[in-house]
Amino acid sequence: MKRKAIPRRKPKQARSIRKYNDILDAGARLLEQLEYSDITMSEIHLESGHPYATIYQYFGNKEDIFQAWIERFMETVIFELSDRIRRTDRHDFESQLEISVRYSLEQITAQRLILGKLLNGMALVSSRMVEHLEEKTREWIIQAFGQQMELPRNNEPLEKLLTAARATNGYWIMLMLNTRREIDIEQESRRVGSLIKALLSI
Repeated sequence: MKRKAIPRRKPKQARSIRKYNDILDAGARLLEQLEYSDITMSEIHLESGHPYATIYQYFGNKEDIFQAWIERFMETVIFELSDRIRRTDRHDFESQLEISVRYSLEQITAQRLILGKLLNGMALVSSRMVEHLEEKTREWIIQAFGQQMELPRNNEPLEKLLTAARATNGYWIMLMLNTRREIDIEQESRRVGSLIKALLSI
């Protein structure tokens, strides 16, 4: 009998956070060996070493676990990328763009197998994921380029950046789905950089 999905809650205490991350990591390890459709909550329970009660405390089903893994992946990438952007010259947009594209591509390449299986195996490009991606993209732009991006006078630059980011996200998804295609980080970075510049008219 399929267990009904329940809204998950993110833990706040260190010990609970470790358990939560253990479960996400167990799911990722299983994806390296199996297809998404072949993974069950029982296998996640065995791989993580945590009892069912602990797993269901945070997740209603396996889709919740993998959605949470993707969200954690995105948040980690955005946090590190924002920090790198803040350490560059604020007026050197070319460098900021190059750092953003290259770092994102490196992280996607490192997790390409897992991300590709998730994209192929679950309804990842759902309204829930699109909304989360949009929210995180906006958050990254504001973190990277400063709170002034939220001022009314910056509405047009912000929307331009969001449009460029949406196009880039679509490009990343294509790369993850096309697992037979080799990724040349230098070449792909140039392509995506050129796409963003064209969209931003720079």
